[in-house]
Amino acid sequence: MSDPQRLKGTFVYTILLLTEDALTEHDAQRVATLHGDEEVDVHVLIPADAEHNRLIEALDEVALGRLLDRDDDDEAHTPEEEEQDAMHAVNESLALLTAAGVEAHGSVTGSDPVPAAVEAATNDKSDEVIVVTPPHIVEDGLHRDWASRLRDELQLPVLHIVAGTDRVVS
Repeated sequence: MSDPQRLKGTFVYTILLLTEDALTEHDAQRVATLHGDEEVDVHVLIPADAEHNRLIEALDEVALGRLLDRDDDDEAHTPEEEEQDAMHAVNESLALLTAAGVEAHGSVTGSDPVPAAVEAATNDKSDEVIVVTPPHIVEDGLHRDWASRLRDELQLPVLHIVAGTDRVVS
């Protein structure tokens, strides 16, 4: 172990947290208490415009017993607006994590956040990856969700949490 924090005896558990939207207060509290009294540092990543297959999204909504409200989705957003929205979500998440007593920093990624997450986890020497998303039944079932893809890429524990709940996706 060449990490100076670990050599000095002040171990800081480093988490890479990938999410589609701003964390809820519930999610921030859950991350803050996940490792007890251990000091935790979280790097939050949020994509500017997450790639979603419209057919898979529709199947997810049907499987969840909901119909998509296309009014919001029909409006075109510029890349600048998408990045600004993502940065707002990052800042909102950081404020919640900081209020929960967690050291946190964050950044915005491109539409496919998995490569950026792999790079960040490597650069940060992350101990764990946490993915927080709304339910994606079809992607999860086919193991094409972000958490499954990160498990394939990294030799780290990857925890996939359904946003706003205590539910863990396996």
